[in-house]
Amino acid sequence: MAIVEVKKMSILALQDDKDEIMRLLQEMGSTEIINLREVVPADEWEEIFEGEAKTKERDTLERDLAELNFALGFVSDYDKTKKPMFADKPVFKEEELANFAKDEAIWEIVKKCRTLDGTLNKIRSEEMKLQNTISTLEPWEELKIPMEDLGTSQKVVLLAGTLPTNGFEELIDGMKMTVDNCSVEVISSDRETTYVLIIFHKDVESHVMEILKSNGWSRADLPDLDGTPVDAIQEIENKLERLESQRNEVTEDAEDLVKYRDKLELLLDYYEMLKVRKDAYMTTGKTEQSFYMEAWIPEPNLDECLKTLNEKVEGVSISITDPEDEDDVPIVLDNPKIVEPYEMITELYSLPDRNKDIDPNLFMAPFFFIFFGMMVSDAGYGIFLALVSLLAIKVIKPVGMAKKLFDLIFLGGISTLIWGAIFGGWFGGLIPLPPIWINPIDDPISLLIFSFILGLIQIYTGLILKAYINIKEGDALSALFDQGFWMILLAGCIMFALPATAGIAKTVVIIGAIGLVLTQGRHQDNIIQKFLSGLLSLYDITGYLSDVLSYSRVLALGLATGVIGTVINTMAELVGVNIVGYVAMTLILVIGHVFNIAINALGAYVHSSRLQYVEFFSKFYEGGGRAFNPFRISTRYINLENGEEI
Repeated sequence: MAIVEVKKMSILALQDDKDEIMRLLQEMGSTEIINLREVVPADEWEEIFEGEAKTKERDTLERDLAELNFALGFVSDYDKTKKPMFADKPVFKEEELANFAKDEAIWEIVKKCRTLDGTLNKIRSEEMKLQNTISTLEPWEELKIPMEDLGTSQKVVLLAGTLPTNGFEELIDGMKMTVDNCSVEVISSDRETTYVLIIFHKDVESHVMEILKSNGWSRADLPDLDGTPVDAIQEIENKLERLESQRNEVTEDAEDLVKYRDKLELLLDYYEMLKVRKDAYMTTGKTEQSFYMEAWIPEPNLDECLKTLNEKVEGVSISITDPEDEDDVPIVLDNPKIVEPYEMITELYSLPDRNKDIDPNLFMAPFFFIFFGMMVSDAGYGIFLALVSLLAIKVIKPVGMAKKLFDLIFLGGISTLIWGAIFGGWFGGLIPLPPIWINPIDDPISLLIFSFILGLIQIYTGLILKAYINIKEGDALSALFDQGFWMILLAGCIMFALPATAGIAKTVVIIGAIGLVLTQGRHQDNIIQKFLSGLLSLYDITGYLSDVLSYSRVLALGLATGVIGTVINTMAELVGVNIVGYVAMTLILVIGHVFNIAINALGAYVHSSRLQYVEFFSKFYEGGGRAFNPFRISTRYINLENGEEI
């Protein structure tokens, strides 16, 4: 239930041992490599270390990795089978993968994928060109003259082109009147353009062209093909059929490669693991004979790591030091198993600052657990959430953040079951069981008051934690002045609402208020500013009032769940009058309650988180820590011994 102590580990070893040390560290997955290039000044780096010789090797690895990614994507496009979503992944040792990577046959498959893809690209490119040619020729299908005959002969000019449809008839009539021996044949036309063949004597070419150009003439840019457009289109369609046949052959070859998909996935995971290792090489320093590296390691993992390195690597020198104040130290949390799922809530907000904060999860978890259950507030829904999340954990076997999420949903389901039974909510009243305590719909005021009480407890918890932090830092006066007097003032305000303590409430409030007025301006320069700042600090009571009122959302969401569930049951009851009605009733109940569970569970998660972030964390928690990013084996398609699937 604390922030784990993280140590800085410095390793000095021979160059020959570098690969083995990196492999061991990656397999253990308990260290975060420090990039020495970011902490050592450039001028000092040049004096101490040489350049990294593995740059070319890493570049080659990146190219191979890119080819594997391409090949896997290529064969996946032709894989018509669906892999089971939650199938167990095969387990390999790194030595097995290294031997498999030396198999030239698999690299021939990768090359073949690239070759087939290139062939398909050529086919697609050629098809596009041919389709464009057909589009160009289609308006000229009625042209009976071979395209190679178009143009100028010794005496006659044959022109194919287009004119605007608007005014076309007037233009042609006028041209026939002014030009002798001129023939105009309309090949086709549409709303805007008319496609024409114009035949005239060569002697009047200049006159004809002058008339045409002044009336929107555009000469047809027909492809350099022989025969009539119809003949050319037929020939192109024959070519397209041949290309389609080629495509089918290539597709068959590609489908034959699908059987190698598992091997490509295996090899891809291996090369991605090597890529991470090569990237780590680039963060270390080297000399001609030795290399030096630094890493962060959580203290609980330190002994095992030291034992493994000293046993496996002869002559390695390892030193352990505490981090300096200016170091960017990652945050590692250690909480009981039941609290770990709630770390996700804090991680989504911000991890604690190692110098200023305490781990808030142990104190936040009970409140989140209670508020989530009260907001969903239906025991039937709680059973559903718990069973679904438990099934997902057993089948999917999630890790990391996903594991925390499903555990959080499971715990939320348990809380919802408890509070649902307390409030008498069983699928919106579908199962008529009496409440253990109250029904929020019948007695909302009692639940509202109870929500405010829980809110006050959480606010006081936040103030106490901040006081503890101040005392821990040696600032007991701030704990008294900034948290103690506020707790006294708030206690007095609460006492006004209780008849038994109303008599002394005024005295308690005055004590708290005077304490705040005299201390909240202590950082100001002169006495007037000190007094005014202290006096104005009393206005913050409105913030505390707002914080308490914010807990009314617990009542609001709890009522929403029950009311919506009741409405769903009423709708289902109205249609359940015959066989068809019973089917409709079942659908309404199932779909309606599943929807109600989903929407209200999401709302409970969001609003419970909001209460922690705004009303609770604001009292004592600053955040700003950086998550620990271990150097480890992470795979997608296989499981590696000592590795982690993702």
